[in-house]
Amino acid sequence: MWLRRKVSYLRLLEFRKRVSDNQMTETQETLHFLDYWRVIRSRKEIIISVFLLVVITGVIITYSLPKVYMSSTVIKVKEDSPDIAPFGSESYRRTDPLFLRTQFEIIQSRPVREEVIKRLALSEKLGKAYNYYDLGPDKCLEQTLRILAKSMKVQQYRDTNLIQIRVYLSEPKGSAPEITASVADAVATVFREQSIERNRLATERALKALLDSIEEQNMKVVAADAKKESIRSKYKISVTSSSYGLTASMEKRTLEHLEQLRTEARMEVAHKKARLDKVESLPSSQLLEAEPYLIGDPGLAALVSDKRKSEVELRRMKESFGPKHPDVARTEEGVKALEKKIEDALNGLRTGVKADYEAAKAKLDALEADLEAKKTSEIKAEGTNYREFEKADEELEHAKRIRNAMEVKYEEEKIALRLPRSTVEVIEPARAPDKDDWVSPDFLLNILLSIFVGLASGVALAYFIEYLDTSVKTIEDIEREMGVSVLGVIPQKVKVFVDENADPAHSESYRVLRTNIQFSKKFNNAKTLCFTSGSVGEGKSLTLFNLAYVYAQMGDRILVVDADLHRPRQHKILEVSNSRGLANVLAGEVELGDVIIETKVPNMHFLPSGRLAAGVHGLLANRMFKDVVRILRDSYDMVFFDVPPIIGVSDASLIVREVDVSMLVIQHRKYPKSVSSRARDMIENAGGNLLGVVLNNINISRDYSYYYHHYYAYPQQEEAGKQIKHSSRKS
Repeated sequence: MWLRRKVSYLRLLEFRKRVSDNQMTETQETLHFLDYWRVIRSRKEIIISVFLLVVITGVIITYSLPKVYMSSTVIKVKEDSPDIAPFGSESYRRTDPLFLRTQFEIIQSRPVREEVIKRLALSEKLGKAYNYYDLGPDKCLEQTLRILAKSMKVQQYRDTNLIQIRVYLSEPKGSAPEITASVADAVATVFREQSIERNRLATERALKALLDSIEEQNMKVVAADAKKESIRSKYKISVTSSSYGLTASMEKRTLEHLEQLRTEARMEVAHKKARLDKVESLPSSQLLEAEPYLIGDPGLAALVSDKRKSEVELRRMKESFGPKHPDVARTEEGVKALEKKIEDALNGLRTGVKADYEAAKAKLDALEADLEAKKTSEIKAEGTNYREFEKADEELEHAKRIRNAMEVKYEEEKIALRLPRSTVEVIEPARAPDKDDWVSPDFLLNILLSIFVGLASGVALAYFIEYLDTSVKTIEDIEREMGVSVLGVIPQKVKVFVDENADPAHSESYRVLRTNIQFSKKFNNAKTLCFTSGSVGEGKSLTLFNLAYVYAQMGDRILVVDADLHRPRQHKILEVSNSRGLANVLAGEVELGDVIIETKVPNMHFLPSGRLAAGVHGLLANRMFKDVVRILRDSYDMVFFDVPPIIGVSDASLIVREVDVSMLVIQHRKYPKSVSSRARDMIENAGGNLLGVVLNNINISRDYSYYYHHYYAYPQQEEAGKQIKHSSRKS
């Protein structure tokens, strides 16, 4: 017992190491293209079903959709202006970048749609087609407005001022093509008429306001003329006086020149004052940086350049000679001297800027004094009479100029208002499409989309189901998750070889399995071999019988023992009685030799499970079973035990401990990997010698490319690192 526990512990350590190595290898592996192809082939029924469902649904929906017709009209839109310029070339007008966008919204606005509905009586036509005509005028209009808003699309031709108006309608049936064309043309017509009317009303309002302004300005002219005449009569001034005209003109030009000089001087003083404030507010370090932009003194720039060169030379000398070297000290003195010169230059700069400002200020004061003197002189020379009269005359002339300009503008706009305008021009009228010329649904496009969507959905669903499927799908799943070698791969639709309808080609899989068992290191000339599974229905009984059949064909003396006392199966395959067998031997009712049956298969004998009236619980746990196994081992070349599933039945754990080796049968894509891993753990925990795994029920038509090498080469041998390969015929 102690030795058995130690062996089990060593096997557990070996398995953990094997799983760890597999996990490290798994992180370095990448999926191959064939892995994706294998998923598609294995789930092709799902892909085809989803594909057909989506395509059929797409076709049905496409043929059931109403036919939508489209008509379009192209218009040219420009800003409001007459077709010709009545007063010469117009001045340049900057284009509004939002003009066309604004027109888009106006075309789709409610006033345009309401007028179109009114002109074409769309409320009645669409209301009857869509069954809402009985809701009342207001609700019917609102519903028609919503339908027209959804049916109308407006877009611009790039880099042009052309706008295309599209109208899509599917109802009313029979007249939809003609209605779409009439609606598109009506939208263009209504938009053009409303744009012209809107611009006309805006111009008329502006002309009325301009006329009121002209009347007001004319009153100002009359008042200014009366004031001038009053002053002339008061001072008895002769308008034709030569002294007034020439003298006043010369003095006026002199004063204007002095005013211009004073303005320039003020600007110069303000500039120099700002520069002085900036220079005085900055510290020396900041002033030194800003000096090239404020003054630009070349001497100061040269000092700064010399200082930087000296600092660079000082750093180099410090790195070469050290801080106390005489040359370093001399260079430091030179840098300090340059800093002193720079500081003095900055102080001089401040003084110079201040002096420059004071000189400009003095110049301004002199100009202002001169200007005041000239004004005083002019007043004395002409007197207040002429100044008052001149001012009144200037006011009158100013008022006349404004009135005249307004009158000219008013007359120009009145003339321009009567000229024709092409603000909106129809370039391409709408054309009613033919009955067979609908734009939606697009049968070809919808079917192509259905095909692509169906394929994509089917493949996506297949991969999703594959992701959710945790069953055993590949040999790598077993070897990676369980750490056990796969010794055989059995295809689907295999029948027992005693059946006349059995495919002879399937025997090759079992011959490969027999060879792999014989060359396995763990086999070690064993004679008793049991077949079990994780759960029911994984094909262990059929696999055991066909393997025994192949052994018998190869000349070995074989015994098949049906040790599944709960659900025996082997007697049905051989079509023999199961009234007496292993259970009766263990109960002491019969002798072992009396229940062994010689089958019709050469070299094959059979020990049925037998039946007991009182049940079979606990029979395999007695000493008698060990003796039976020992006797059978000595009597036959190979003894095959058909064992019940190890999960849930205690008999399997008792049998795997007594036989030489055990085989675990796993059905492809049936149970989760955890079931097979649990079965492996239970075999090893019971002290059994797990030889390997048989992967059963493989669909060769789907997984042939992936398992191709398993039919043409035997697995690598575990003995001394040698590889033994035997060619075999493909099943």
